[in-house]
Amino acid sequence: MPEPTTDKSILFIGQAFYNHWYLAQELCKLGWKAHVLNTDINNSNANFYHGENFSFQTEQLVSPAKKLRFYFYALRQYQMFHFANYNGIAFLTQYDDKVNKKKKGVRYTITHWLLTFLFAKLLRWRLNHIYALVYCFGTKGSHWLLKKLAHHLPERWDILLIKKLNKKIIYTNNGCLDGVLKSSFNKWSTPDNKPICSTICHYKDREDICSDTKNKKWGEFRNSVADYQCLLGGNRADYNTSTKAHERPEVYALDKIFWNPNLLIPTNYLLPISKNTVKLFHSVGNFDSRNQQNRETIKSTHIYFDTVDLLKEKGYNVELIFFKDVPNKIIRYYQLQADIIVDMLSFGFFGANIREGLMLGKPCICYLRPEWLEQMRAEIPEYVEELPVISATPATIETILIDLIAHPAKRNEIGLKSRAFAEKWHASDAAAKKMDIIYSELLLAK
Repeated sequence: MPEPTTDKSILFIGQAFYNHWYLAQELCKLGWKAHVLNTDINNSNANFYHGENFSFQTEQLVSPAKKLRFYFYALRQYQMFHFANYNGIAFLTQYDDKVNKKKKGVRYTITHWLLTFLFAKLLRWRLNHIYALVYCFGTKGSHWLLKKLAHHLPERWDILLIKKLNKKIIYTNNGCLDGVLKSSFNKWSTPDNKPICSTICHYKDREDICSDTKNKKWGEFRNSVADYQCLLGGNRADYNTSTKAHERPEVYALDKIFWNPNLLIPTNYLLPISKNTVKLFHSVGNFDSRNQQNRETIKSTHIYFDTVDLLKEKGYNVELIFFKDVPNKIIRYYQLQADIIVDMLSFGFFGANIREGLMLGKPCICYLRPEWLEQMRAEIPEYVEELPVISATPATIETILIDLIAHPAKRNEIGLKSRAFAEKWHASDAAAKKMDIIYSELLLAK
């Protein structure tokens, strides 16, 4: 096996919205070779992507043979591989439909045993010997062989090969189903004591998206291969209790210049609403697929529409500015025009929308689950103590909004704290300095 190395090279695989892109750019300034590979061939979340160095959609990498060639290139070029997203520790998915498709018969059994044995031996070879196989058969020939014989190989052999070569695997956790069984997560309740999954989640009956079986399989594999896992927001149950899982706000990085409170707003994005009107910003990605009856979403869209209507009836000059599926590079112009950013009153923590709001210097509201904050406090106490996000519940949101609407100076003070907090914990330049230390320690670890 290759000896541990201090060569600072990392490939981010799979888009984590824009977080890994901005982190990679700053790591390059610190002497790293850091690149981003976009493996999303369907562009399912393209509205959130800000950049990439390589993409499986481009002509250079679009064919299966070219993807295989890039895989072997990456094995030679990078010492670390940082993956993201549920079920996302994957590189060459083009053989997945054939891997481990067992057949019957003596001939198959003998062939399967032989190839499995050879693959196990192959994993013990040094990298230059493995790469020599491609030179023997060529990229197209190697692809043909793998496609033909893939059902004899173990699942995620591409990742197992990375591990056997003593490369480091890091993972960024995303979403409620990442590392937690559905039955476990559903034990958490909303602030009004309703099980999250069974009452609000639009995917509660979609076994193909979230189930104990799927989440268990993913959690076991993820924990078996990842050397270091980054998450944020507590939710420490099941596979997220691993000693490899760490509260790591820095990996959810933002560019502090891109999200600048003093950004000039193009005239075509200016809202036709009076400056005297207090504007509440709320946004939901993939709203049409997540929306239930009466605009009910896990992000509490229905609560905010109803609350704003009630506030108007009471005479408050307030408007809810609601957006869905607007490209991320544009949505910031609308966030900037808001006085308050409002988000989930159900889940127990926040995501990209609130982080962006903090960086833009806005007072932000969501429900912060006390149990999760305590779990975070054990590892990042300063983050919890300094967090300026205002915690609210469906029962308290009206009172909290009335207070903020009536006190613009208070909104401004909270907004200044929000920007300072985001620059310290989520700005890509500060994040790169922290992750440089973590990555470097991982490279040295045996």
